[in-house]
Amino acid sequence: MKTLLVAVDNSAHARKVVSLAIEQAQAQQAGVVVVCCVDASYSAGNAPLEFTAGEDPADFALAQDEQNTAEAVVRQALAELQRAGVQARGRVVAGESAETIVAQADLLQAAMIIMGRRHLSPFNRLLKGSVSAAVIEHAHCPVLVDVRAD
Repeated sequence: MKTLLVAVDNSAHARKVVSLAIEQAQAQQAGVVVVCCVDASYSAGNAPLEFTAGEDPADFALAQDEQNTAEAVVRQALAELQRAGVQARGRVVAGESAETIVAQADLLQAAMIIMGRRHLSPFNRLLKGSVSAAVIEHAHCPVLVDVRAD
């Protein structure tokens, strides 16, 4: 069975991306893996948490919030996919977004990556870079980018 990787985040645009993924999964009779990336500094992964004297406990609350939000985003996407009858599973993965999405697509041997675009201003695009552009540049499979504005 084909696998489609669907990259989501906590933006309002994620619902449109999931809707597009449903269309593609049904048309291609494919399964879906929903991926949400979190900043590696907010994830302990499987490593033990280490603490240093003087650390602010609030930093750990932010990390937990990041993990919880990512998990909720993936679960919401999975619920929508399930309601549409699409076989799906989800992952929260730590790392830089574009690199992580491409690596997950390679690992899963994805037939396609489906993602959105944030419509950043030229200044923010210069400052932050475009995740979708980086994925397109480095992916080894087709990338479908939903460019519809919110």
